[in-house]
Amino acid sequence: MVARLPIVYLPIEFGSREFDSKALLAAVIATRGYPVVIGQQWMLYANMKRLPAGVALFKSFNNIHHPAMQQAKAVGHRVVVLEEELLAHIEKKAIANFCTKSIFDLPDAVIANGAFEKGVLDELSGGRVPVDVAGNGRIDILKPGYRAFFKRDIDAVLARFGDFILVNTNFGITNTLWDSLEQVTDIHVRAGFINLDDPGSVRSWDDQVEFEKLNKAAMLTAIKELCRRRPNQKIVVRPHPGEALERWNGVFSEQPNVSIVREGAHVPWTLACQMLLHTSCTTGFEAHAAGKMAMSLVGKPNWISDSFISNHLNPLFTDPIKMIDAAEAYLDGRGAPATGRLSIAEATNYVWNIGDNVGVERIADLLLAGLPAPGGAIPLPPLQGYPRTDKIKAKFDLSMQGCVDVFQRILATTGAQANLNLNAIGESLFYLAPQKA
Repeated sequence: MVARLPIVYLPIEFGSREFDSKALLAAVIATRGYPVVIGQQWMLYANMKRLPAGVALFKSFNNIHHPAMQQAKAVGHRVVVLEEELLAHIEKKAIANFCTKSIFDLPDAVIANGAFEKGVLDELSGGRVPVDVAGNGRIDILKPGYRAFFKRDIDAVLARFGDFILVNTNFGITNTLWDSLEQVTDIHVRAGFINLDDPGSVRSWDDQVEFEKLNKAAMLTAIKELCRRRPNQKIVVRPHPGEALERWNGVFSEQPNVSIVREGAHVPWTLACQMLLHTSCTTGFEAHAAGKMAMSLVGKPNWISDSFISNHLNPLFTDPIKMIDAAEAYLDGRGAPATGRLSIAEATNYVWNIGDNVGVERIADLLLAGLPAPGGAIPLPPLQGYPRTDKIKAKFDLSMQGCVDVFQRILATTGAQANLNLNAIGESLFYLAPQKA
Protein backbone atom coordinates (compact mmCIF):
# COMPACT_ATOMS: atom_id res chain seq x y z
CA MET A 1 0.00 0.00 0.00
CA VAL A 2 1.31 3.45 -0.98
CA ALA A 3 1.85 5.83 1.94
CA ARG A 4 -0.24 8.96 1.51
CA LEU A 5 1.31 12.39 1.88
CA PRO A 6 -0.37 15.47 3.39
CA ILE A 7 -1.52 17.03 0.11
CA VAL A 8 -4.99 17.79 -1.32
CA TYR A 9 -6.17 17.96 -4.95
CA LEU A 10 -9.17 20.09 -5.97
CA PRO A 11 -10.13 19.64 -9.64
CA ILE A 12 -12.32 22.37 -11.22
CA GLU A 13 -14.64 21.97 -14.22
CA PHE A 14 -16.86 25.10 -14.32
CA GLY A 15 -14.82 28.00 -13.01
CA SER A 16 -17.71 30.45 -12.80
CA ARG A 17 -19.61 28.13 -10.50
CA GLU A 18 -16.90 26.27 -8.59
CA PHE A 19 -13.67 28.21 -8.36
CA ASP A 20 -14.40 30.85 -5.71
CA SER A 21 -15.78 28.36 -3.19
CA LYS A 22 -13.05 25.80 -3.94
CA ALA A 23 -10.43 28.54 -3.58
CA LEU A 24 -11.92 29.36 -0.17
CA LEU A 25 -11.65 25.67 0.72
CA ALA A 26 -8.05 25.61 -0.55
CA ALA A 27 -7.20 28.61 1.61
CA VAL A 28 -8.70 26.93 4.69
CA ILE A 29 -6.66 23.78 4.01
CA ALA A 30 -3.44 25.66 3.26
CA THR A 31 -3.71 27.79 6.41
CA ARG A 32 -3.80 24.52 8.34
CA GLY A 33 -0.39 23.74 6.83
CA TYR A 34 -1.39 21.41 3.98
CA PRO A 35 -0.41 22.08 0.34
CA VAL A 36 -3.18 22.11 -2.27
CA VAL A 37 -3.24 21.64 -6.04
CA ILE A 38 -6.26 23.43 -7.51
CA GLY A 39 -7.33 24.08 -11.08
CA GLN A 40 -8.53 22.63 -14.34
CA GLN A 41 -9.55 19.02 -13.93
CA TRP A 42 -8.35 17.75 -17.32
CA MET A 43 -4.63 18.25 -16.72
CA LEU A 44 -5.02 17.16 -13.10
CA TYR A 45 -6.74 13.95 -14.21
CA ALA A 46 -4.03 13.27 -16.81
CA ASN A 47 -1.38 13.43 -14.08
CA MET A 48 -3.03 11.49 -11.25
CA LYS A 49 -0.50 8.67 -11.65
CA ARG A 50 2.44 11.09 -11.39
CA LEU A 51 1.30 13.19 -8.46
CA PRO A 52 2.22 12.30 -4.86
CA ALA A 53 -0.54 10.24 -3.27
CA GLY A 54 -2.83 12.38 -1.15
CA VAL A 55 -6.58 13.04 -1.22
CA ALA A 56 -8.59 14.17 -4.25
CA LEU A 57 -12.04 15.76 -4.12
CA PHE A 58 -14.09 14.92 -7.22
CA LYS A 59 -17.12 17.05 -8.10
CA SER A 60 -19.38 14.56 -9.85
CA PHE A 61 -20.76 11.04 -9.76
CA ASN A 62 -20.90 10.78 -13.54
CA ASN A 63 -19.08 8.09 -15.49
CA ILE A 64 -16.83 10.58 -17.28
CA HIS A 65 -14.97 11.11 -13.99
CA HIS A 66 -14.74 7.41 -13.13
CA PRO A 67 -11.47 6.62 -15.00
CA ALA A 68 -9.69 9.41 -13.12
CA MET A 69 -11.11 8.11 -9.84
CA GLN A 70 -9.90 4.61 -10.68
CA GLN A 71 -6.41 5.84 -11.58
CA ALA A 72 -6.22 7.97 -8.46
CA LYS A 73 -7.23 5.10 -6.24
CA ALA A 74 -4.86 2.68 -7.99
CA VAL A 75 -1.82 4.79 -7.11
CA GLY A 76 -2.86 5.44 -3.51
CA HIS A 77 -4.87 8.67 -3.52
CA ARG A 78 -7.87 8.80 -1.22
CA VAL A 79 -10.90 9.46 -3.42
CA VAL A 80 -13.72 11.65 -2.08
CA VAL A 81 -16.77 12.83 -4.07
CA LEU A 82 -19.18 15.71 -3.53
CA GLU A 83 -21.76 15.83 -6.34
CA GLU A 84 -22.19 19.53 -7.15
CA GLU A 85 -25.43 18.93 -9.08
CA LEU A 86 -27.13 17.64 -5.93
CA LEU A 87 -26.84 20.95 -4.07
CA ALA A 88 -30.32 21.73 -2.71
CA HIS A 89 -32.23 18.82 -4.28
CA ILE A 90 -34.98 17.52 -2.01
CA GLU A 91 -36.48 14.60 -3.99
CA LYS A 92 -35.17 11.04 -3.73
CA LYS A 93 -35.81 10.38 -7.44
CA ALA A 94 -33.62 13.29 -8.50
CA ILE A 95 -30.78 12.16 -6.24
CA ALA A 96 -31.11 8.57 -7.45
CA ASN A 97 -30.89 9.73 -11.08
CA PHE A 98 -27.38 11.08 -10.40
CA CYS A 99 -26.17 7.83 -8.81
CA THR A 100 -24.41 6.16 -11.70
CA LYS A 101 -23.46 2.51 -11.79
CA SER A 102 -20.32 1.79 -9.71
CA ILE A 103 -20.33 5.19 -8.01
CA PHE A 104 -20.56 3.53 -4.60
CA ASP A 105 -17.67 1.17 -5.41
CA LEU A 106 -15.12 3.79 -6.50
CA PRO A 107 -14.73 6.44 -3.79
CA ASP A 108 -13.35 6.02 -0.31
CA ALA A 109 -15.92 8.52 0.96
CA VAL A 110 -18.84 10.65 -0.24
CA ILE A 111 -19.73 14.09 1.07
CA ALA A 112 -23.42 15.03 1.14
CA ASN A 113 -24.82 18.54 1.08
CA GLY A 114 -27.31 17.72 3.82
CA ALA A 115 -28.85 15.02 6.01
CA PHE A 116 -31.63 14.27 3.53
CA GLU A 117 -29.15 13.57 0.74
CA LYS A 118 -27.05 11.44 3.10
CA GLY A 119 -30.10 9.34 3.98
CA VAL A 120 -30.85 8.67 0.31
CA LEU A 121 -27.22 7.87 -0.52
CA ASP A 122 -26.90 5.56 2.50
CA GLU A 123 -30.00 3.68 1.35
CA LEU A 124 -28.93 3.45 -2.30
CA SER A 125 -25.36 2.44 -1.46
CA GLY A 126 -26.35 -0.17 1.09
CA GLY A 127 -23.57 1.11 3.31
CA ARG A 128 -20.81 0.32 0.80
CA VAL A 129 -19.20 3.73 1.22
CA PRO A 130 -19.22 6.14 4.18
CA VAL A 131 -21.31 9.27 3.60
CA ASP A 132 -20.73 12.38 5.71
CA VAL A 133 -22.68 15.64 5.79
CA ALA A 134 -20.71 18.86 5.23
CA GLY A 135 -22.79 21.31 3.20
CA ASN A 136 -21.23 23.16 0.27
CA GLY A 137 -18.74 26.01 0.08
CA ARG A 138 -20.89 27.72 -2.55
CA ILE A 139 -23.25 28.64 0.29
CA ASP A 140 -20.48 29.86 2.61
CA ILE A 141 -19.32 32.54 0.19
CA LEU A 142 -22.84 34.01 0.01
CA LYS A 143 -22.92 34.84 3.71
CA PRO A 144 -22.43 38.42 4.94
CA GLY A 145 -18.96 37.68 6.30
CA TYR A 146 -17.67 37.09 2.76
CA ARG A 147 -19.47 40.02 1.08
CA ALA A 148 -16.25 42.08 0.95
CA PHE A 149 -14.69 39.41 -1.27
CA PHE A 150 -17.12 40.35 -4.05
CA LYS A 151 -17.27 44.12 -3.47
CA ARG A 152 -15.01 45.07 -6.37
CA ASP A 153 -16.94 42.87 -8.80
CA ILE A 154 -20.30 44.07 -7.49
CA ASP A 155 -19.21 47.69 -7.92
CA ALA A 156 -18.09 46.97 -11.49
CA VAL A 157 -21.44 45.37 -12.37
CA LEU A 158 -23.38 48.28 -10.85
CA ALA A 159 -21.21 50.83 -12.67
CA ARG A 160 -22.00 49.07 -15.93
CA PHE A 161 -25.71 48.30 -15.52
CA GLY A 162 -27.02 50.30 -12.59
CA ASP A 163 -30.36 48.94 -11.35
CA PHE A 164 -31.04 45.72 -13.25
CA ILE A 165 -33.06 42.55 -13.10
CA LEU A 166 -31.05 39.35 -13.46
CA VAL A 167 -32.42 36.34 -15.34
CA ASN A 168 -30.39 33.18 -14.78
CA THR A 169 -31.20 30.51 -17.34
CA ASN A 170 -30.46 26.78 -17.15
CA PHE A 171 -31.22 25.58 -20.68
CA GLY A 172 -28.23 23.32 -21.16
CA ILE A 173 -30.30 20.88 -23.23
CA THR A 174 -32.18 23.14 -25.64
CA ASN A 175 -29.45 25.83 -25.77
CA THR A 176 -26.60 23.38 -25.45
CA LEU A 177 -23.01 24.33 -26.18
CA TRP A 178 -22.86 21.05 -28.09
CA ASP A 179 -24.18 20.64 -31.60
CA SER A 180 -27.55 18.99 -31.05
CA LEU A 181 -29.99 17.41 -28.60
CA GLU A 182 -28.81 14.01 -29.83
CA GLN A 183 -25.24 14.86 -28.85
CA VAL A 184 -26.36 16.05 -25.41
CA THR A 185 -28.32 12.83 -24.97
CA ASP A 186 -25.28 10.76 -25.94
CA ILE A 187 -23.14 12.63 -23.40
CA HIS A 188 -25.69 11.89 -20.67
CA VAL A 189 -25.71 8.23 -21.71
CA ARG A 190 -21.91 8.09 -21.46
CA ALA A 191 -22.04 9.93 -18.15
CA GLY A 192 -24.32 7.19 -16.83
CA PHE A 193 -27.33 9.43 -16.22
CA ILE A 194 -29.45 7.75 -18.93
CA ASN A 195 -29.82 3.99 -19.32
CA LEU A 196 -31.28 3.36 -22.76
CA ASP A 197 -32.27 -0.17 -21.69
CA ASP A 198 -34.39 1.19 -18.83
CA PRO A 199 -37.73 2.69 -19.95
CA GLY A 200 -38.01 4.58 -16.65
CA SER A 201 -34.61 6.19 -17.18
CA VAL A 202 -35.54 7.20 -20.73
CA ARG A 203 -38.85 8.68 -19.50
CA SER A 204 -37.00 10.71 -16.87
CA TRP A 205 -34.76 12.16 -19.57
CA ASP A 206 -37.74 12.92 -21.80
CA ASP A 207 -39.34 14.66 -18.80
CA GLN A 208 -36.27 16.85 -18.42
CA VAL A 209 -36.19 17.79 -22.11
CA GLU A 210 -39.87 18.71 -22.10
CA PHE A 211 -39.53 20.52 -18.77
CA GLU A 212 -36.75 22.70 -20.15
CA LYS A 213 -38.60 23.49 -23.38
CA LEU A 214 -41.68 24.64 -21.47
CA ASN A 215 -39.62 26.69 -19.04
CA LYS A 216 -37.68 28.35 -21.83
CA ALA A 217 -40.87 29.36 -23.64
CA ALA A 218 -42.38 30.68 -20.41
CA MET A 219 -39.29 32.72 -19.50
CA LEU A 220 -39.03 34.25 -22.98
CA THR A 221 -42.67 35.31 -22.65
CA ALA A 222 -41.97 36.80 -19.21
CA ILE A 223 -38.91 38.77 -20.33
CA LYS A 224 -40.62 40.20 -23.39
CA GLU A 225 -43.68 41.14 -21.33
CA LEU A 226 -41.49 42.92 -18.79
CA CYS A 227 -39.76 44.77 -21.64
CA ARG A 228 -43.14 45.80 -23.08
CA ARG A 229 -44.24 47.21 -19.74
CA ARG A 230 -40.88 48.69 -18.76
CA PRO A 231 -38.85 49.46 -21.87
CA ASN A 232 -36.25 51.34 -19.80
CA GLN A 233 -35.75 48.56 -17.24
CA LYS A 234 -32.30 47.03 -17.67
CA ILE A 235 -32.40 43.25 -17.83
CA VAL A 236 -29.36 40.99 -17.83
CA VAL A 237 -29.83 37.43 -19.05
CA ARG A 238 -27.04 35.20 -17.78
CA PRO A 239 -26.96 31.80 -19.53
CA HIS A 240 -25.86 28.64 -17.73
CA PRO A 241 -22.22 27.57 -18.35
CA GLY A 242 -23.58 24.59 -20.31
CA GLU A 243 -25.34 26.84 -22.83
CA ALA A 244 -23.92 28.22 -26.07
CA LEU A 245 -24.01 32.02 -26.04
CA GLU A 246 -24.51 32.16 -29.79
CA ARG A 247 -27.89 30.46 -29.41
CA TRP A 248 -29.09 33.70 -27.82
CA ASN A 249 -28.14 35.79 -30.87
CA GLY A 250 -31.12 37.75 -32.11
CA VAL A 251 -33.56 36.47 -29.48
CA PHE A 252 -34.02 39.96 -28.03
CA SER A 253 -33.27 42.02 -31.13
CA GLU A 254 -36.45 44.03 -30.52
CA GLN A 255 -35.71 44.52 -26.80
CA PRO A 256 -32.62 46.79 -26.61
CA ASN A 257 -32.80 46.92 -22.81
CA VAL A 258 -31.88 43.21 -22.60
CA SER A 259 -28.19 42.23 -22.41
CA ILE A 260 -26.85 38.69 -22.70
CA VAL A 261 -23.87 38.44 -20.36
CA ARG A 262 -21.83 35.55 -18.99
CA GLU A 263 -18.67 36.90 -17.45
CA GLY A 264 -16.89 35.73 -14.33
CA ALA A 265 -18.58 34.13 -11.36
CA HIS A 266 -22.35 34.36 -11.03
CA VAL A 267 -22.40 35.44 -7.38
CA PRO A 268 -21.48 39.13 -7.88
CA TRP A 269 -24.30 39.45 -10.42
CA THR A 270 -26.75 37.93 -7.96
CA LEU A 271 -25.61 40.25 -5.19
CA ALA A 272 -25.77 43.31 -7.45
CA CYS A 273 -29.21 42.79 -9.00
CA GLN A 274 -32.55 44.24 -7.88
CA MET A 275 -34.10 40.80 -8.15
CA LEU A 276 -33.47 37.41 -9.77
CA LEU A 277 -35.81 35.51 -12.09
CA HIS A 278 -35.15 31.85 -12.88
CA THR A 279 -36.76 28.56 -13.94
CA SER A 280 -35.92 26.04 -11.20
CA CYS A 281 -32.28 26.94 -10.72
CA THR A 282 -29.94 26.45 -7.78
CA THR A 283 -29.07 30.14 -8.08
CA GLY A 284 -32.57 30.88 -6.76
CA PHE A 285 -31.62 29.09 -3.56
CA GLU A 286 -28.28 30.88 -3.47
CA ALA A 287 -30.07 34.23 -3.89
CA HIS A 288 -32.37 33.34 -0.99
CA ALA A 289 -29.35 32.45 1.13
CA ALA A 290 -27.84 35.84 0.26
CA GLY A 291 -31.01 37.70 1.20
CA LYS A 292 -31.95 38.68 -2.37
CA MET A 293 -35.44 38.49 -3.87
CA ALA A 294 -35.75 35.61 -6.33
CA MET A 295 -38.80 34.33 -8.19
CA SER A 296 -39.12 31.01 -9.99
CA LEU A 297 -41.17 30.35 -13.14
CA VAL A 298 -42.19 26.77 -13.93
CA GLY A 299 -44.26 26.24 -17.06
CA LYS A 300 -45.59 22.88 -15.89
CA PRO A 301 -44.64 21.69 -12.37
CA ASN A 302 -43.52 18.07 -12.05
CA TRP A 303 -41.14 15.91 -10.03
CA ILE A 304 -38.18 17.88 -11.40
CA SER A 305 -39.43 21.27 -10.23
CA ASP A 306 -40.47 19.73 -6.90
CA SER A 307 -36.89 18.58 -6.35
CA PHE A 308 -35.35 22.08 -6.42
CA ILE A 309 -35.30 23.63 -2.97
CA SER A 310 -35.43 27.05 -4.64
CA ASN A 311 -39.02 26.27 -5.64
CA HIS A 312 -39.87 25.71 -1.96
CA LEU A 313 -38.17 28.90 -0.77
CA ASN A 314 -38.78 31.37 -3.62
CA PRO A 315 -42.20 32.58 -4.78
CA LEU A 316 -43.24 30.11 -7.49
CA PHE A 317 -45.28 30.97 -10.59
CA THR A 318 -46.66 28.87 -13.44
CA ASP A 319 -47.98 31.87 -15.40
CA PRO A 320 -45.32 34.24 -16.80
CA ILE A 321 -47.73 37.20 -16.79
CA LYS A 322 -48.52 36.72 -13.10
CA MET A 323 -44.83 36.54 -12.31
CA ILE A 324 -44.26 39.86 -14.06
CA ASP A 325 -47.21 41.33 -12.15
CA ALA A 326 -45.48 40.27 -8.91
CA ALA A 327 -42.10 41.51 -10.10
CA GLU A 328 -43.54 44.92 -10.90
CA ALA A 329 -45.25 45.11 -7.53
CA TYR A 330 -41.95 44.35 -5.83
CA LEU A 331 -40.00 46.87 -7.91
CA ASP A 332 -42.62 49.54 -7.20
CA GLY A 333 -42.48 48.93 -3.46
CA ARG A 334 -46.00 47.47 -3.30
CA GLY A 335 -44.89 44.38 -1.41
CA ALA A 336 -43.24 41.06 -2.08
CA PRO A 337 -45.14 37.88 -2.95
CA ALA A 338 -45.40 35.12 -0.40
CA THR A 339 -42.29 32.99 -0.21
CA GLY A 340 -42.24 29.22 -0.27
CA ARG A 341 -43.20 26.87 2.51
CA LEU A 342 -39.74 25.95 3.82
CA SER A 343 -38.04 27.84 6.63
CA ILE A 344 -34.26 28.26 6.81
CA ALA A 345 -34.26 25.84 9.76
CA GLU A 346 -36.03 23.23 7.63
CA ALA A 347 -33.72 23.93 4.70
CA THR A 348 -30.74 22.96 6.87
CA ASN A 349 -31.87 19.36 6.48
CA TYR A 350 -31.03 19.66 2.79
CA VAL A 351 -28.04 22.03 2.93
CA TRP A 352 -26.17 21.72 6.23
CA ASN A 353 -24.46 25.12 6.13
CA ILE A 354 -27.38 27.32 5.13
CA GLY A 355 -27.39 28.66 8.71
CA ASP A 356 -24.45 29.13 11.06
CA ASN A 357 -22.51 25.98 10.09
CA VAL A 358 -19.40 26.54 7.94
CA GLY A 359 -19.17 24.06 5.08
CA VAL A 360 -15.56 24.62 4.03
CA GLU A 361 -14.29 23.96 7.56
CA ARG A 362 -16.22 20.69 7.75
CA ILE A 363 -15.17 19.63 4.23
CA ALA A 364 -11.55 20.36 5.14
CA ASP A 365 -11.91 18.19 8.25
CA LEU A 366 -13.20 15.29 6.16
CA LEU A 367 -10.55 15.64 3.45
CA LEU A 368 -7.66 15.81 5.91
CA ALA A 369 -8.86 12.88 8.03
CA GLY A 370 -6.27 10.12 7.94
CA LEU A 371 -3.54 12.19 6.27
CA PRO A 372 -0.18 12.58 8.03
CA ALA A 373 0.55 15.83 9.83
CA PRO A 374 1.65 18.59 7.44
CA GLY A 375 5.30 19.38 6.95
CA GLY A 376 5.30 22.20 4.40
CA ALA A 377 5.43 22.09 0.62
CA ILE A 378 5.73 18.71 -1.11
CA PRO A 379 7.87 18.55 -4.28
CA LEU A 380 5.88 17.79 -7.41
CA PRO A 381 7.21 15.97 -10.49
CA PRO A 382 7.10 17.54 -13.98
CA LEU A 383 3.53 17.30 -15.24
CA GLN A 384 2.19 16.19 -18.60
CA GLY A 385 0.28 18.89 -20.48
CA TYR A 386 -3.28 18.43 -21.68
CA PRO A 387 -4.47 19.90 -25.01
CA ARG A 388 -7.79 21.59 -24.19
CA THR A 389 -10.32 22.54 -26.83
CA ASP A 390 -11.91 25.98 -26.91
CA LYS A 391 -15.10 24.52 -25.44
CA ILE A 392 -13.19 23.10 -22.49
CA LYS A 393 -11.25 26.35 -22.01
CA ALA A 394 -14.57 28.21 -21.92
CA LYS A 395 -15.47 26.18 -18.83
CA PHE A 396 -12.40 27.24 -16.88
CA ASP A 397 -9.51 29.41 -17.94
CA LEU A 398 -7.57 31.44 -15.36
CA SER A 399 -4.28 33.29 -15.47
CA MET A 400 -1.72 33.25 -12.69
CA GLN A 401 -2.51 36.89 -11.89
CA GLY A 402 -6.21 36.12 -11.76
CA CYS A 403 -5.58 33.28 -9.32
CA VAL A 404 -3.32 35.46 -7.15
CA ASP A 405 -6.07 38.08 -7.03
CA VAL A 406 -8.67 35.57 -5.84
CA PHE A 407 -6.50 34.24 -3.02
CA GLN A 408 -5.42 37.72 -1.93
CA ARG A 409 -9.07 38.76 -1.64
CA ILE A 410 -9.97 35.58 0.25
CA LEU A 411 -7.20 36.11 2.80
CA ALA A 412 -8.12 39.78 3.17
CA THR A 413 -11.80 38.95 3.65
CA THR A 414 -11.26 36.15 6.16
CA GLY A 415 -8.44 37.90 8.00
CA ALA A 416 -6.40 34.70 7.93
CA GLN A 417 -2.81 35.15 9.04
CA ALA A 418 -0.92 32.84 6.72
CA ASN A 419 2.21 32.97 4.62
CA LEU A 420 1.39 31.04 1.49
CA ASN A 421 3.15 30.48 -1.81
CA LEU A 422 1.13 30.22 -5.02
CA ASN A 423 2.66 28.89 -8.23
CA ALA A 424 1.33 27.96 -11.66
CA ILE A 425 2.22 24.34 -12.44
CA GLY A 426 0.32 24.16 -15.72
CA GLU A 427 -2.29 25.96 -17.77
CA SER A 428 -4.99 27.07 -15.27
CA LEU A 429 -3.48 24.72 -12.67
CA PHE A 430 -1.98 26.04 -9.44
CA TYR A 431 -0.07 24.91 -6.35
CA LEU A 432 -0.84 26.61 -3.03
CA ALA A 433 1.48 25.74 -0.16
CA PRO A 434 2.65 27.11 3.18
CA GLN A 435 5.73 29.28 2.79
CA LYS A 436 8.95 27.87 4.17
CA ALA A 437 9.93 29.34 7.51
